[in-house]
Amino acid sequence: MFEDIFQQLEQALPGMLAVAVVADDGIEIESRIKTEIPHEVMSAELNGALRNLKRLRLDLELGSLREVIIRTEKENLLLFTITEGFFVLLVTTPAEATGKARYEVQRRAHLFMQLLS
Repeated sequence: MFEDIFQQLEQALPGMLAVAVVADDGIEIESRIKTEIPHEVMSAELNGALRNLKRLRLDLELGSLREVIIRTEKENLLLFTITEGFFVLLVTTPAEATGKARYEVQRRAHLFMQLLS
């Protein structure tokens, strides 16, 4: 279902390690994994972090949560809210520019939304 979008992201982002579309309950709908990483664990655990951030944004009246970027020594984790109930998890190498990764996912956000509706 998302294979074409995943392939486009892989071509545009040489440092991409994994990409997944994840439901709000933390279960992956579909994924593409270039390098073996614990993406399912990441999806589930990061979903909990997103829930906490969503609660914080409601308490502080910050507006809707659009993206979260976590840069670590080993990889970058980028979370993008696509629609209510779904987010995209993109994992890249630390060398991959997060700005470019953000741009490439945002360029394709409408394609993700079409497939999820």
